[in-house]
Amino acid sequence: MRSDLLLNEAVDLAAQFPTLLRGVYYEQWRPATTPVKERDRESFFARIDRAFVADPIDDTAEAVAAVFGLLSEKISAGEIADVRHALPVHVRALWPDQVKTRQGRK
Repeated sequence: MRSDLLLNEAVDLAAQFPTLLRGVYYEQWRPATTPVKERDRESFFARIDRAFVADPIDDTAEAVAAVFGLLSEKISAGEIADVRHALPVHVRALWPDQVKTRQGRK
């Protein structure tokens, strides 16, 4: 049941992306491999680092927080709350504090 929620949340999130970004989001995505089994912070960062091996990220945690902050500005508050709730606690903790505060007021 939980994997259905995560798959549905991923699709619901992408539905709010602009067309070009939605194409990038779905590129190479295989729903049968979702969700990933590794759910800890280190594995999360390692997956991101592997995806950017050709153009390494200096600070993966900072990059993730920046993406989460941008998503929170551009995607509806309800959808962000759903996505955040579906994330493991240690990944959810990467959301910037001002986003957490804004979400808490809505």
